[in-house]
Amino acid sequence: MKLMKSISLLIFLSLTTSISLQAQYIKDYKREADKFYAKGDWQSAAIYYERFLTDKKGPGKVNVDYNPYAVRPVKQKKDSIQKPNVIPESDVINSVTNRIGECYYNLNNFFNAEPWYAKVDKTKYPIASYNHAVCLRALARYSDAEAAFTAFLADYKTEDEYTKKANDELKNLKFIMAQMKSNEQKLFVVNKMPQGINTTEHGQNTAPYVVNSKLYFTSSRPDTLLINKQKKVIHHNSLFVTENGLTAEKLPLPSADGMHQGSACFTANGKTAFFTRWPIQGPKIAAIYQSNLTEQGTWSDPVKLGADINAEGYSSQQPSITADGKYFLYASNKPGGKGKFDIWYAAMNNDQISSSMNLGEPINSADDETTPFYHTPSYQLVFSSAGRIGMGGYDLFVSKGSFGSTWSEPKNLGYPVNSQKDEQYFFSNDDKFLLRNFYISSDRGSECCLELYTANKLIKKWVTGKVVDSKTGAPIPGANISVVNDAGITLPTVSTDEKGMYFIESDPFNSFKGNATKDKYEPSTKDIVADFNIDTLNVSDWFMTPIPPKPPVITEEKPLIVRFDFDSANILDEYKESLDSLAAMMNREAGMYVEIGGYTDQKGDVKYNLNLSQRRADAAKVYLISKYNIDEKRLSTKGYGECCPIEPETDEKGNDKPEARAINRRLEFKLQLKKQVPVQP
Repeated sequence: MKLMKSISLLIFLSLTTSISLQAQYIKDYKREADKFYAKGDWQSAAIYYERFLTDKKGPGKVNVDYNPYAVRPVKQKKDSIQKPNVIPESDVINSVTNRIGECYYNLNNFFNAEPWYAKVDKTKYPIASYNHAVCLRALARYSDAEAAFTAFLADYKTEDEYTKKANDELKNLKFIMAQMKSNEQKLFVVNKMPQGINTTEHGQNTAPYVVNSKLYFTSSRPDTLLINKQKKVIHHNSLFVTENGLTAEKLPLPSADGMHQGSACFTANGKTAFFTRWPIQGPKIAAIYQSNLTEQGTWSDPVKLGADINAEGYSSQQPSITADGKYFLYASNKPGGKGKFDIWYAAMNNDQISSSMNLGEPINSADDETTPFYHTPSYQLVFSSAGRIGMGGYDLFVSKGSFGSTWSEPKNLGYPVNSQKDEQYFFSNDDKFLLRNFYISSDRGSECCLELYTANKLIKKWVTGKVVDSKTGAPIPGANISVVNDAGITLPTVSTDEKGMYFIESDPFNSFKGNATKDKYEPSTKDIVADFNIDTLNVSDWFMTPIPPKPPVITEEKPLIVRFDFDSANILDEYKESLDSLAAMMNREAGMYVEIGGYTDQKGDVKYNLNLSQRRADAAKVYLISKYNIDEKRLSTKGYGECCPIEPETDEKGNDKPEARAINRRLEFKLQLKKQVPVQP
């Protein structure tokens, strides 16, 4: 009987110990997860939170990969034991579920974050609703994301940054859907670089920079020499270089214990490097360092740049040098900016950096602007920003301008340069075009991390302008425009629209010679000089001269007669045909000069009639010049007033003869042929 009691007691103690151990292990999962969460070690925290939920009813055993913990029995006196505050199990599960979503969200691992956020009770964690919508947008589930952001704004009653960001995200979604329908994307080819460059161990690959045909970049790869106390290999950021674009080797820059280094730029000769360093553990405060290539082919010990660049207690990072070596750019959150990280710049002279200045508006905003790159040939600055309407997250933007001067309003580079996830870092060393053969860093093809991509845009140039009548300035629709580029290639003919506008699409060009033709107009040519800094070249007005209508031949049946109404100097339509005939004669006879004499009838004041007759002669001269471009030096005018009537204006009895007066209100033309002097060869 005693033996049975002993066995029963042992069984009871064994079961009690097992339950206690299981509870202790479960407590360890969450306890350790909370520690990692507090330190910002999101990956480790997510792993332990997931184990807490998935193993909650299991045996409580911890896999060796997750760093087992010893069970430490609690030794307390009975009297000192207090009843704990009991938290409902559903609240604990909901809290842990939300934290798992947060961990993956902070890692930009939206694929893993989304299903956890979907399970969270949004009434208790309203920000989870916003974060869940961001995940849906990042996963290209645009209609779901739009509904989620709309629901968040309907339920969330606090006016704060989340309200603003949710409204901005709805604008982002409209922008995204417009970009996805744009034909512009057909001009781009975007490819992820091979595995020899983009590692498969979930490391970051960023900051491309090309010097002397070598591609330098930052890569975060597992470093077996760096193992933390949980026996986990740490991903260490270092600089790598590749010449073939297939495999890369680590750049032998001297490293520092406990520091990442990367995000570099180089002088044009490749002998000076500026790069970023930041702690492997602890607060991430980055600084920019300089190292020089020695005559022995090794790199000197890095030297931290001065306080003007690296302000104490603030981060300065992502340096870049303009291709002409005149300016040094970087991103920093130091005081004096517009908010968070801003773009800063400084003049350079022989690798010496002068005092730096904030690039100001419209480049910098209240949010983050980072990863600056300036394309000298096109005068364009590319940078990443998280504070503007775009595809979501960090997008690449471009602004045209020059340092110390003004900048254009930044423009989103659009899809597919940007995606619904993050794009940071841009580099192009093309000598003419910003978007021909360039590099970007993007996490579009990864669950969490940036990778390197090559991209190329099929560069199209547009030539546009207006064809107008040289006489009236009116647009000429239906004119045919053909051009030959500097390679001797004739491009397809286009016609002007109803507003006289033409649009010619071309591959890259240096210059064009254009030809315009149109019925009833003289053919017209125009030289067009290209501007590589713009995609659309607006050409000044293209003038075409109308061909004069063929005038009738002057005969006895159709004499050269021009008459006027009483007290008028207006050319009547019925007499314009005579002036047209005169113009034809003058065009045939280059040596013909004409005096136009004006006459009046004998009514009115003599002085008034002299003035009226002069105006009649001048009106004919203006008609010939404006319509037929007759050289005004070949035309002279004189007003004769009421002199020299052709017929008497009264009869023998003194009665008025209106028909005679009408005949006397006239023009007369004196023609003279002058001998042409031959031009000396």
